[in-house]
Amino acid sequence: MKTITLSNRAHELSITNLAVGHVGMSSHERRDFITWYFDAYIDAGGNCIDTARIYENGDGEKFVGEWLKTKQRDKIALITKCGHYDINIPNPPHRLAPEELRHDVDTSLRELDVDYIDVLMLHRDDIKRPIEEIMTTMHAFVKTGKTRLLGTSNWTAGRIQAANQFATENGLTPFSVSQIHHSLAQTTAAQSGDVSHVIMDDIEYSWYKDEKFPVMAWSPTARGFFSKLAAGEEIIDKYVHRYGWTQENYRRLERVKTLAAELKVSVGAVVLAYLMCDEDVPTCAVVSFSKKEQYDQAIEAANLHLTNEQRKFLEGI
Repeated sequence: MKTITLSNRAHELSITNLAVGHVGMSSHERRDFITWYFDAYIDAGGNCIDTARIYENGDGEKFVGEWLKTKQRDKIALITKCGHYDINIPNPPHRLAPEELRHDVDTSLRELDVDYIDVLMLHRDDIKRPIEEIMTTMHAFVKTGKTRLLGTSNWTAGRIQAANQFATENGLTPFSVSQIHHSLAQTTAAQSGDVSHVIMDDIEYSWYKDEKFPVMAWSPTARGFFSKLAAGEEIIDKYVHRYGWTQENYRRLERVKTLAAELKVSVGAVVLAYLMCDEDVPTCAVVSFSKKEQYDQAIEAANLHLTNEQRKFLEGI
């Protein structure tokens, strides 16, 4: 698999441009399947496991920790995210206060049963909280060895730039990577139903391109929007609302089908490769699977090269 590099002054980390996460642990069968594709992914050359403090109400980190016990720790790039608001509370308050972040990080280390986290991300932003406080708190986690690199999830490019400028000017650790809602399918935060989501658009992308700032794309398959439509499968209303609101996505579907047929690969592989073959922005796609076919398409994508011309064709340029 191809790799992208994340770095700060003290550490450098190469991660494969396909990362895997987990969704749903309600049964032994489901846990067994996640274990299978984690193992298969590592055997296929992948090295990056993505989780978060909030996933599965905390059970996600426990699961990843148990799985890690059978692996060589220094061969796995482990990512987790802290500071998410409480989804069980209406109009929940933000959780980026220093004591809240310290609680989350210490809990993550305990549940994962590891000495350090490779990349610690802030799961959400709070634009009312001073950058100075946030970066001072996050730097302390690097200085004490709890994490090696820092990242963001659902932060705007403007906030990342401000944070990194402050960190650089004050000898603190900057952010090295950003997780953002990014796929071939167009959407908006309003369409996603969560205004705390930050969506990759032309304005955001121009900053990432100028800075060559690494991206980890979440929801890179657009929840199977293209694959399911191409296969004649039904899409649940939530994702029709998220991705079916603009005719451009249906036009992109037709272009995806055309290119997939030309290359003799799956629609799902083309959709993922569109991100993973971006030569302007170092991009990793973060995926999870509910069936083996999806895993197979992701591995197919990891071995597929799309040219800039092919990527522009998908965009209709």
